[in-house]
Amino acid sequence: MISNEEINYISNFLLKSGERLDFPIEEYSNDSVIEVKIIRQTERTYRVVALLTLANGDKPKESLIDDELLKLGLTPKKKININEHEQNTINWFNQGYILKEIRLKKDGRTQEAQHFRMGYRLYKYLQDQTLSKEIELDMEFSSWKENTLDLVETFKTTVSEKQVKRYQSYLSKITDVSLLYTSELKEATDFPTVWSVSKRHKFLYFITAFLKMSIHKNEFDWKEIGANYYKEIGGSKEFDRFKDDFINLLEEWAQCPAALLGLTSLGKITPFYFSGSIIGRFSNYRYGPVHSLTDLSIAEEEYTTTSKMLWIVENRAILTRMAAENNFIEKSESLVLCIDGHLRSSHKNGIQQLLKFGEIQQVLIWTDYDPDGFLISKEVYQTVIEKYNGIIKWITHTKGILENFVDYEVYMQDLLKEKRMEQEQVLGGADQWRKWINH
Repeated sequence: MISNEEINYISNFLLKSGERLDFPIEEYSNDSVIEVKIIRQTERTYRVVALLTLANGDKPKESLIDDELLKLGLTPKKKININEHEQNTINWFNQGYILKEIRLKKDGRTQEAQHFRMGYRLYKYLQDQTLSKEIELDMEFSSWKENTLDLVETFKTTVSEKQVKRYQSYLSKITDVSLLYTSELKEATDFPTVWSVSKRHKFLYFITAFLKMSIHKNEFDWKEIGANYYKEIGGSKEFDRFKDDFINLLEEWAQCPAALLGLTSLGKITPFYFSGSIIGRFSNYRYGPVHSLTDLSIAEEEYTTTSKMLWIVENRAILTRMAAENNFIEKSESLVLCIDGHLRSSHKNGIQQLLKFGEIQQVLIWTDYDPDGFLISKEVYQTVIEKYNGIIKWITHTKGILENFVDYEVYMQDLLKEKRMEQEQVLGGADQWRKWINH
C-alpha cells in the first residue's frame, strides 16, 4: 500500500472540502498500479466523486528529475493535460512523480474530467531541493556576515578618518543587514521590494567586493571590483547584469554618489532640475530660469532655501511651464523641484537638505496619474516625512487637493481602475496654482 506520507500529501493538497479517501481492500495492495476512490459521505448519502490512479510498491532509485517534467511547472494544486500513452508520461507515472485524477459526475460513474497531478515523490523532491537551498543560503549568509564584519573593522583601521566618515552610512547599513536572519533577508526593507533573495545575496557580495577595493585603492574602475573579488576568468563581469541597480542601491546606502567613494569611469552625472531660490556654501541660485544641481554637488553641499512653498513634480514640462509664468515663482515664494522620473538617492538627499535647513511651510507633490506616478508620489512622501512634519498636499486629476496620504492612496487606487493620465493634462495656470497654495 502507499505510505502514510503519501496519504497525508493527497489529503492535504488533492482533496476538496468534505472529501475523504476510500482505499481498496488489502488483496490489491501488491498491484503495481492502485486506484483510490475519493468519496463524499453524509448521513444519508455515499457518493464517489473522483478516482486517483497512482503507482504502487517500490519506486525506482532516486535519480535526476527529467528537465521536461520540471518545465511543466507542477505544483500540488496544478492540473495538467498530457498524453497518457507517451513514454515520458508512462515513465513519470511509474516513478511516482505524477498521478492521474478522474473527476466524476453526480452519478458517480460518468467521467467529467481527467488530468494529471503532482505525485508525492516529485513533491518531496522539490521540498528537499528547497530545504537544501535554504541551508546553503543560510551558510552563505553566515559566512558573508563573518567575513564582511571583519572587513569593516579592517577598513576602519586602515583608511583615513575622512574616508571612514564618508563611508559611515554605508558601513552602518552593512552592520544593520548583518543583524538579520536569513529568513528576514527576503523581506528586509533595505533592499527594493521586487528583488529576489538571490539578487540580494549577490548585492551583498558586491558591497563586500566594493569595500575590499576601497581599502587598497582610492580610485578604481567598475570592472576591477568583480575581478579583484573573484580572481578568476570572467570575474570582472560577475556584477555586470545588475550594474545600474547595484550602483543605485550602493549610493542610497552610502548617501552619496559612487564617484565620491572612488568608483570612476561611470561617465554619469545625475541632474536635479529646479527653479527658485537655493543657497549653498559655494553657490547661490536666485529666482529666475531653470537651473540644475548634480549628485556630486548635493553630496558636497548643505543647501537651504528662503522659499516657503516646495513643489516636487515628476516631469520637466511642469517645471519649465511654471518657471516661464511671469513672476509666479518669486511672488508665491515657490521652489519647484523636478525629479524627472523615479526618485534617486541624490534627489532624496537634496530634498531633505532643503527641508532640514530651509524655511518650507508646505510641500506640494504632483506626479502622473498612472502606476509609476503613484509609486513616485509614495517615494517622495516617504522622503519628505523623514525631515518634515508640516503641510503636505497632493494634486488630483480633477484639479483638487488632498492633504492626507491615505486619502490620496485610496483616490489613486480607484482612479487606476478606470484611467491613466499625465500631470500635463491638468497643468492649468498661475491662478490655479495659487488656489492650490491657498487651499
